Amino acid sequence: MEAIAIEIPDIISEAHEQSTESIKEGIQRGFVIWEYLNGHLSLRECSQILRMGYRGFLELLWSRGIPADGLSGPELEQQMSALRAVLADR
Repeated sequence: MEAIAIEIPDIISEAHEQSTESIKEGIQRGFVIWEYLNGHLSLRECSQILRMGYRGFLELLWSRGIPADGLSGPELEQQMSALRAVLADR
């Protein structure tokens, strides 16, 4: 994974009282979601990059108000199958 340096305005870090690590994680999540919404990353790629699995990434999208209907038909079916498998194991 390539690393880049960006400048964060002091007002952001001061206003949110976040550590550099939490700001970094937030930026990475935001960028991955942006790339997903623009069709540059698949659901699988996003969940792998963020190390949270399909369900975790779907929950992240939902927590940000991004509806699941943004998924393509095959992606939605794949997600439903994965969720059914998790529920069946309980």
